[in-house]
Amino acid sequence: MYKKSLILIGRTFIATFLLVNFFNIIPINNSNNAWYVQVSMLFVDTASLLLLGLSSLKLASFFSINKEAESEKIDQDQKHFQKYKNNISMINKFSRCSMYLFIFIALIQLFVVFNGLTQLDLIYSERVLKFEKEYQINQNKLQTEPEINKENNTPLIANSFKKDRFYEVITKQKNSAISYLARDVIKVFLMSLVWAYGFFKLFKFS
Repeated sequence: MYKKSLILIGRTFIATFLLVNFFNIIPINNSNNAWYVQVSMLFVDTASLLLLGLSSLKLASFFSINKEAESEKIDQDQKHFQKYKNNISMINKFSRCSMYLFIFIALIQLFVVFNGLTQLDLIYSERVLKFEKEYQINQNKLQTEPEINKENNTPLIANSFKKDRFYEVITKQKNSAISYLARDVIKVFLMSLVWAYGFFKLFKFS
């Protein structure tokens, strides 16, 4: 009975892991750095499902081998015994592949950092250029007003204040975006290494 329960639990966890991540990956948008962050984050957040699923299936096969070996005293060449050994071998292959997957996710965070910083620079540079153009237009317009020529430079001062305020806000937004990127990357990197170690131990477990 426990064998069937372990198999059911294992298959359910693995299916859930695959479905959740499959629909998270689609649609593929590898031009957007946020896509890499989102996919990596969900992989490490749901990795426990895959690890528990494979562990349950491996335990079910171990228990089956021990039960048949004790009750029937069968040789390793017999059909059922070999079937469970093959199951364990297949689970070990999946565990090793999963270990490499999470090592890859950890390493790809280096790309996520550089790509993210590049995209942030591009985004905020475009905002600055757009503002500079609008600011210069307003400056030229104010300087041509009759009131300005009469030594009433209040509009110009107000416009300069808006410029200083804009740069202050845009700098805070950019620094905040960088801090969020760094936090997510560090989290994914460390958790990926933890899960890779977990799958390595499962692969070695016998």
